[in-house]
Amino acid sequence: MPESADVADLSGLAANPSVALLLDRARRTNPGFDLTPANALLLARACVRLEGLPLAIELAAARLKVLTPGELVFRLSSRMEVLASSTRDVPARQRALRNAIAWSYDLLDPGDRALFCRLSVFAGGWTLADVASVCAVTGGEALTMVESLLDKSLIRRLPGDEQTAEFSMLESLREYAAEQLAASAEAEEARARHAGYYADLAAQFEASLGLPAEQAWLLWAGRRHADLRAALDYCLGAGQDALALSLATALGWYHYTHGDLDHGQALVGAVLPPAADAYDPAAMSEDATAGAHTGVLIVAGVLAFAMGEMGRAQGLLSIALERSEKRGDARRAAFACAFLGHVARADGEWDTSADWHRRAEASFREDGSTQGVAWARHDLGLLARDHGDLGSAAELLRASLRDFRELDYPWATAWSAWGLGTTLSEQGRLDEAGPLLAEALRIYADVNDPRGIAQCLEALARVASERAHFESSARLIGAAAALRERVAARQPDTEQARSSAVERALARALGPQDADTLIHAGRIMPVQQATDLALAVASGAAPSDADRSDQVPLTPRERQVAALVASGRTNRQIGRVLGISEKTAEVHLHHVMSKLDARSRAEVAAWAVTHHLSAPA
Repeated sequence: MPESADVADLSGLAANPSVALLLDRARRTNPGFDLTPANALLLARACVRLEGLPLAIELAAARLKVLTPGELVFRLSSRMEVLASSTRDVPARQRALRNAIAWSYDLLDPGDRALFCRLSVFAGGWTLADVASVCAVTGGEALTMVESLLDKSLIRRLPGDEQTAEFSMLESLREYAAEQLAASAEAEEARARHAGYYADLAAQFEASLGLPAEQAWLLWAGRRHADLRAALDYCLGAGQDALALSLATALGWYHYTHGDLDHGQALVGAVLPPAADAYDPAAMSEDATAGAHTGVLIVAGVLAFAMGEMGRAQGLLSIALERSEKRGDARRAAFACAFLGHVARADGEWDTSADWHRRAEASFREDGSTQGVAWARHDLGLLARDHGDLGSAAELLRASLRDFRELDYPWATAWSAWGLGTTLSEQGRLDEAGPLLAEALRIYADVNDPRGIAQCLEALARVASERAHFESSARLIGAAAALRERVAARQPDTEQARSSAVERALARALGPQDADTLIHAGRIMPVQQATDLALAVASGAAPSDADRSDQVPLTPRERQVAALVASGRTNRQIGRVLGISEKTAEVHLHHVMSKLDARSRAEVAAWAVTHHLSAPA
């Protein structure tokens, strides 16, 4: 299947087997149908939606006789209805995707058929242990029936984890299986078992936080995110409030560690009232449900802090701390103290912040949590940095960085590397800061944490500015701002002050108008391109601003086209100015976008403006 985002190379896309099949079958009913820059992304998305299934692609191609590619992609949300065929000269089982699946389904014995239907409750991948627990079969039965379904190509083995085999079902097959399950008497029971199973695992995930198993559970949550979300939706609809608490907590922590704050807050908010004073600690019983309530209060407070809602964060965390101490729950109390320290730091209450962090550190030490102590050092290091004690900050952050590296905890390592890098940058030690910030940026990119990427781009924008690479600095500032907006990750006041200082330096060096233009160019820059630029800055190898445009191999004609795009002209108008056809102008623009790795005319225009290309008369 093609990568839906990789559509710049039309010839390469047309050579993809799925796309080639779609084009060939579409031309049988519509000879003029062709792959163009306008429909390339849509056709790639259609093939991805159809999961490369040849029969599904052939049936979809037939629909292009009456549907546009955009209409086809929209309607593919319901594959079974769209991919019906009225062709009579093929076997009945090939006339529609539903018939093809039904033919295979009808050949199954009753046991395999029942398991096939029950497997549709899984939204993502699953293991044999998951099947045994959710589908009400023994381990031996699960092994035998899964092997049978695998032999019949109704499920597939997932690549990757060599320690535990994982399987999944193509979405087309899952949709059919779900229809059969919904028509049976056991649909509700199957969904309830699925929700209960994942709620129990979610509770185990929350219990691992602060312990050595935390990292493994976070990776598990990433692989099982879709099932956790499906289980939460079921519990909310079925009134299973206690189970919903554990599921929302696990999802909240997952989204927090991946910088996706607005989604995390929305999921946690589904199980909590909007106001912190709506919680009544006295009404809670001293049982597991009370612990689950405390856990969700903590992650809600953490997300509120990360989104800049300090009042709500303090209220939620204070209640969570009170409940934890009342129940003798030292682990959750330490988490509440740590983030109350962050809230106080954000409000400039330095002594209060230090007290909270030291309370958290003492609790972690008493519990023997090396990981918790390392986080406390990291937190105290950031506090020292923001308070201006750069020497103490560097010492504390080096210690936490060493601990996290020894624990082999990449995401935590990235936080300490970023904190130490920004501290050294404040001290003017740019050659030492660069490699640390590059290390943090690579880790954040590997674990898909957009907020972490954004804060590294901001830190390296300052490094670029200090080295007089002002254009690179401006682009990084813009790229970071766009990334933060995308995931609702508000920039803390201390970081915002640093970025504002960089922007003032850019305005002085480049002039306010050019600085704003370059920042805008950064805002529409692809994340990978911004990351590459930041890594070049970190290594000291960023190209000088004076001759950056010469490094892009555009022909003189392509430069004219880019300049005319920046002037706001259409392809037809560009053709008239240059004395070429509209189609030729379109081809030139396609080459420009490919060479610049641009996804829109706006990105081409921004590049042309920032490199001072002049449009021909």
